[in-house]
Amino acid sequence: MANGLGGLIGTGLKTKQQAQQGLLQSARLEAQQKMAQDNLEQQKAAADQQLIGTLAGTGAAIGAAGATSTKFAAVAGAAFPPALIGAAIGFALTKLFD
Repeated sequence: MANGLGGLIGTGLKTKQQAQQGLLQSARLEAQQKMAQDNLEQQKAAADQQLIGTLAGTGAAIGAAGATSTKFAAVAGAAFPPALIGAAIGFALTKLFD
């Protein structure tokens, strides 16, 4: 009977060890997936900001090209509204195609 009980305890310990190893492996995989998801979210945020900046710059260039004066204030004043429009379009595109 003692031998049977020892075998049963040994089997239980082995099962416990296998369960712990499975949980550890699952936790590792979950951590890797979370890191990958966080990385993707950061990349998307950077791409969104880049799109907004690019379209704002494009709008500013269009406005500056349309300025009739060579004075800085006039050129900046002419470039500002199209830059805002470009930034707004970029922001809308990042939300529309999210």
